[in-house]
Order: sequence, then structure tokens, then C-alpha cells
Amino acid sequence: MKYLSKIGMPAIHNHEIELTKYAIANMAAIDSLRVVGPLDTNMRGGAVSFTLGEIHPHDLGQFLDDAGIAVRTGHHCAWPLTRKMGVPATTRASFYLYNTLDDIDQLCTSILAAQKYFG
Repeated sequence: MKYLSKIGMPAIHNHEIELTKYAIANMAAIDSLRVVGPLDTNMRGGAVSFTLGEIHPHDLGQFLDDAGIAVRTGHHCAWPLTRKMGVPATTRASFYLYNTLDDIDQLCTSILAAQKYFG
């Protein structure tokens, strides 16, 4: 708690928003990637759920894990919502204090590599 208090929660929040904006902007350039949820960072936290065309989120999650990138896949305890939205599952990347813009660049590069791998 002292560590976070020293940094300051407003600074942590601003960093998280900066990372999320950067991620959404970079993901928008990836063909067939669909961000699920609001694009306005005032309406979301530091997590970005997405689908990637016909690539199943579990397959993408395993591919990213092999590249050293930790994401979550599935319904994220929101099965009724994902069902209503017609989304079978999503991949979710979450950002916080310890993440950098380079981490997001690596995520996007690895997503592009997954598209090539899965054809």
C-alpha cells in the first residue's frame, strides 16, 4: 500500500488510461480485430477484450502465452453478456502500473504473428 500511495493513485490511473488508449489505437490497425466494449477510455478500465476474426480466443491465448504474453480467454464471468452480444468468447489483455508501451507493441506484433500462423 505504501508503494502505491507513494506513486499516487491518480498517476497510476493516468498511466493505465494512456496504455489503454495506445492499445485500442494500435489494435484498430489490425485486420479483423474487434475490441469488445466501449472505445472511450472514460468508459473503461485497463482491460481490453477483443476477438480476432475466426481465431478462437483459446488458440490465440495459447499462441500469445508461447510468446511470453499473458492474457485471459473465455467468458470472463460474463457468459450471459457475451451470449447476448453474440460473442462466443474473447481474449482479454489487462494493463497496469508495471506495463509499458513496449508491452503493447509486443502484444500487437504477436497478434499479427498469430494471424499469419493460423492463416
